[in-house]
Order: sequence, then structure tokens, then C-alpha cells
Amino acid sequence: MKTATPLLVAASLLLALAACTQRGPSAQQPAVPVAAQAPKASLEEILKKTGLEVPTATLMSEDFTLQTLDGKKVSLSSFKGSVVLLSFWATWCGPCKQEMPEMQVLYDQLKARGLTIVAVDVMEDRDTVSAFLRQNKYTFPVLLDVDGKVGGSSLYGVSAIPTNYVLDRKGRIVARAVGIGGPTWTSSERRDLFEKLLAM
Repeated sequence: MKTATPLLVAASLLLALAACTQRGPSAQQPAVPVAAQAPKASLEEILKKTGLEVPTATLMSEDFTLQTLDGKKVSLSSFKGSVVLLSFWATWCGPCKQEMPEMQVLYDQLKARGLTIVAVDVMEDRDTVSAFLRQNKYTFPVLLDVDGKVGGSSLYGVSAIPTNYVLDRKGRIVARAVGIGGPTWTSSERRDLFEKLLAM
């Protein structure tokens, strides 16, 4: 019986030491690393979640020049270097009016980082558009496609509004949305898209 006692004491000490080392790392052991961060999603993976149409090949935006509300001529190419949400819309369009407040929120949040919204009003007069923008306090750039030629061009082919295009900093068309189905412009899915494009 006497020989068993030292063995029991030694075993108890080993168990006690093992329990202590599980409570926290010792001075000699490196800390257990925090779970590794998940790899960043690719642009293609992010686009799949946005509910937007994606071109199957690289497609450059077509440049155009239109007037602002104060009569200045502005070209789409002047926004190169920014991420652009190009929106074809009109003041009488219910779905356009439904999505524009979210566009304003997105613009306010990300314009300092390089996002711009270019809202092209299709076939309306300057006074109608000006009154609408003042009433709703929209501050993103607005251009007038008075005769509908830009919206009706072979590239943009606007047959329904709103029609929206997302352009990267190089002017490439990344995605398109016709109507307002899918996630909203301030949803996490579409916000992730703009965050990705702004970081590129």
C-alpha cells in the first residue's frame, strides 16, 4: 500500500498541471490563434448575390455628352476613375421614384471614396426635372436626354425604366438592372459590390 501512495500523488500532480495548461497558454507556448479570416469574395461571387444581370464578356460603356440642369455639357467619360451607377429614369416613373431615395443614401455614404451616380432623365423638360429634384433634395448629378437618343442607343437600349448600369473605374459595364427587382441599392449584397469596385 505504501508504494502505491507516491504513484497516486504523482498522477494527481500531473492531472493538476494538465488542467492548468488548458486554462491559458503558458509563457513558453504561443497563444492559440484566432480563427483565420475567411478569404475575401471575388467580384464574380459578389455579383451572384446582387440580383443584377452580368455581361458574359468585357463590355465598355459608350461615351455620350448631355446637358446638366444649368446648361453645362457633361460627358460620361468625365467620370472615368470613379465607380458609376448610371441610371436612366423619369419623374413620372413610379419604380424610379421608389429607388431614388436609396440611391441618394448610397451616394452620400460612398461619394467621398469615389462613387458617383449619373442619373439620366429620359425625354422630359428641364423645369419638370428641376422641380422634382428640388422637392426631393437629390444631390447626385443629373443629365437631360431630351430626345431619348442616349437611352435608345444600341448599347444602352433602354426599353423600360428604371434601367441602371454599374460601371467600374475604367468605364467597363459590370452589371445591369432593369426595374427594381432583387436587393435594394443599400442592401448588404449591393453595398458589398460597390465596396469591392471601389477597392479595385
